[in-house]
Amino acid sequence: MLTAEHLAQSITLDRKGVHLLLWQDKEDLYRAMIVLLAALGETPIQPILVASADSAVSTLRDLFQTKASDFEQVEHSDEAPRPNRGKLIILFLQQAISETFGPWLNGWRSELAKAPGTLLVVRNADFIDFQRCAPDLASFIGPKIFDASAMLSIWSRETEKRLRSSPPKQYLEILRELPGRFPDPKEVRNWIRGHSAL
Repeated sequence: MLTAEHLAQSITLDRKGVHLLLWQDKEDLYRAMIVLLAALGETPIQPILVASADSAVSTLRDLFQTKASDFEQVEHSDEAPRPNRGKLIILFLQQAISETFGPWLNGWRSELAKAPGTLLVVRNADFIDFQRCAPDLASFIGPKIFDASAMLSIWSRETEKRLRSSPPKQYLEILRELPGRFPDPKEVRNWIRGHSAL
């Protein structure tokens, strides 16, 4: 079985492409996210909650244009182009957003796959709608599908050094908007203490 560290390793080793994190219970997603963020370490990340198509389209378009502009500036300088410029995008898709946002995402699959890549976070119950509304992007993901509810609760000592019982404020605000209950902070601390590092 896979762990959140496996997902982090896949993202950092590939340095491009689209990964998918499925979730059913928000407590499982919460735990997966705190381990994933610890495992990603200093990786620059841009988390985005996709609650409405209009705001998400605007945010992503600006992000893509910035990435393209950064690459052009490096490309036309004496410095060699670096394939891993910019931020890893983590897109949290709100319930039922695939219907309006999926076709747009479908058309941007190449941009989403550019270095350093994108992680889509989709609830299990919405995954079929996501596949139907963004079929090209769904096939583009290939085998890079992970499930927060099936992840083993193990991590390395390196990840453990950075592991916190709560994600940064920006992630907390996004997770609050998703359906389900947060785990009790004491439960999370006990969960971390109860699982020793490899």
